[in-house]
Amino acid sequence: MNNNITEFLENRFVSDVGFSKCEDTPFFGLENAVSMVFRLSDAVVEQIDKAPTHTYFQHYRTMNTYIDSVAHQLVMYLQQQGYNAAAIPASQSVEGLQGLFSHKKAAVRSGIGYIGKSCLFLSRKFGPRLRLGTVFTDAPLDTVCMTQKSLCGDCDICAKACGAMAIKNVNFCDGMSREDIYDAKACSDYMKNKFKHIGRGAVCGVCMKVCPRGIIKKDI
Repeated sequence: MNNNITEFLENRFVSDVGFSKCEDTPFFGLENAVSMVFRLSDAVVEQIDKAPTHTYFQHYRTMNTYIDSVAHQLVMYLQQQGYNAAAIPASQSVEGLQGLFSHKKAAVRSGIGYIGKSCLFLSRKFGPRLRLGTVFTDAPLDTVCMTQKSLCGDCDICAKACGAMAIKNVNFCDGMSREDIYDAKACSDYMKNKFKHIGRGAVCGVCMKVCPRGIIKKDI
């Protein structure tokens, strides 16, 4: 089933796929999570310089729509195979600037990356230049439940570049909360105040653009 899902998603331009077990936080009673990595356009990301661009906002919004479409296609495929499945929205805050479920949590557990100092998910293949999608299912998958330490080390490039000073320059470890490494409210307030003319202050992308892991472009 893992191979079938991977082939299904690769045919829809998904850049990487991971499979994890989230039995402590099931979604709709479903414990097996399929994590999907959608690589962003380097050409678009490279135009970010201390502020997002209109093109980046459009790219971000279009990518979220595409992720939701692919996720729901996977749900329909799994249901056609006789299994239950449900998709997590690509970008939807429901309370306290958090979504229904953390895409990053499932992706980290699958072993395809880790949480950086920026609180972004860093893929071992593409760094932070990506968006994530997640589908939960009861299909019999070969899953893992890994813990991944941050590989940021002494690097503080994202913390220095953050105009909101929201990045606390702390390496993430399993068991930490988001607030231990990143001030989500400071980030949100800064975007709304500084970039209201670009996507109503919904995006920034500076920490993603400057991260060396996204520039290196090799497995890490």
